[in-house]
Amino acid sequence: MIAVLIFISFAIPGAAHAQAISEADLLGHIEVLASDAFEGRAPGTAGENKTVNYIATQWALAGLKPAGESGSWYAPVPLVERTPTRSRISFLNESRGKTLRMKQDQIILRSRDRSFDHSNIPVVFAGYAGSTLAVAGKLVLLPRKPPADSDGLPDYRNRKLQLIQQGAVGVIAIIEEQKRWPRFRRFFERGSTGLAYPGNHAALEGLISFDQFRKLVRQSDHNAKQLIAERAAISIVKLGLSADALVETQLRSYTSHNVIGKIAGTNPKSGALLFMGHWDHFGECRIEDPLEPEKDRICNGAVDNASGISLLIETAKRLSGDAPERDIYYLATTAEEKGLLGARAFVNSPPIALQKFKLVFNADTIALSDDGEKIAVIGLGQAGPDSDIEIVAKREGRQIDRTGNADVYVKRQDGYVFLERDIPAYMITSAFADEERLEAFINGPYHDVSDEVNDTLELTGAAADANFHVALGRYFSSTATYPGKVTSGSADN
Repeated sequence: MIAVLIFISFAIPGAAHAQAISEADLLGHIEVLASDAFEGRAPGTAGENKTVNYIATQWALAGLKPAGESGSWYAPVPLVERTPTRSRISFLNESRGKTLRMKQDQIILRSRDRSFDHSNIPVVFAGYAGSTLAVAGKLVLLPRKPPADSDGLPDYRNRKLQLIQQGAVGVIAIIEEQKRWPRFRRFFERGSTGLAYPGNHAALEGLISFDQFRKLVRQSDHNAKQLIAERAAISIVKLGLSADALVETQLRSYTSHNVIGKIAGTNPKSGALLFMGHWDHFGECRIEDPLEPEKDRICNGAVDNASGISLLIETAKRLSGDAPERDIYYLATTAEEKGLLGARAFVNSPPIALQKFKLVFNADTIALSDDGEKIAVIGLGQAGPDSDIEIVAKREGRQIDRTGNADVYVKRQDGYVFLERDIPAYMITSAFADEERLEAFINGPYHDVSDEVNDTLELTGAAADANFHVALGRYFSSTATYPGKVTSGSADN
């Protein structure tokens, strides 16, 4: 649980917060959250304690009420980090009785538990179509890249979950592009963090290079390229192989936290809005150099995403005094950088029925642009109330970027978790409409020690975006401007 206690002197919300959000308002929070004192805001560290305490304190001062577990500000998110330490696997061609040894640099494995030791596991290939009922007790080889035309088909993560839920003993992802194999292998070797729910992981997981996959299926009289090419139409293909595997994995389990606050609406039956952003970053992200012990090692995450959290704090101040009809929830998620994990934990255990959320707005990486007019709307065209977003943009003098270039980020931000559940979710920011500055950030300070508070921090567009989110909150929290689909049943507390 959170070790840092919150000591708060309450102000009257609304009265002192009617003015527009300024660059200085945002900078004040960014300077705190991206300071070395917060140690890069890594989940499960002392930096997390300081971060979530700061957010909860600021939201309380803004007039929000706690909406986390047991009346607190916090919702625990159990996490587990898995790092492979040792593995050995061999395959048997059952019709020929021939054992196939794997090149150990072309396959890498980890276990769900500390060790995995099984023999004679049937091996199958899975595509992205049809039933997965035939995988119980089997080791599945699944292309990491979903079909290009994937309308109506699951993405890799959801296909993998389908296989696990149907009883697959293991899932090994096939890396289709051999030139990308070293990168994938290095990433896997460093370990990965996931939600500590047993149903999210197969007992055995791993990666295999395409060259090794081709050699493997050749022994079972299948064509690797053909299987990959037809993955959109293939369900399960028996390969006539079985596997013996011994795998050992280092586990580190810990609990992180989402922060959840709420502005109570006058008519909760009309549903709720959600404003969200991730608080986490990478902590100490460089190994200490003994020759330069004073060299900066902290990834402070000023733009990504202290800037988004600053927007949430300042918009909460403005909206809390409005007496909105709909409830307005505020969510600061953990472990976004580890795979949108805090957001996934939230949708798995929301404070109200998930479908009561009419709309979600995600604030992430906003402090890049000096343009207070042009905005990218990530999520536009995803069956949400696009026309209403356009109404608010017109009223506020904001021009929507119509290039669609920012759409490549739709699956890389927390809002995507809600889109998967058919809940309209948008990430609206001037930063992603400024392609030149965005590209410079991605190729430079992004996920690096140089993403910190300095003279290059640009807050003109961020302030305009923050005020635009206040306008969005006022428009969508009112049934007069956005009737939406009224949810029946009693109000949620």
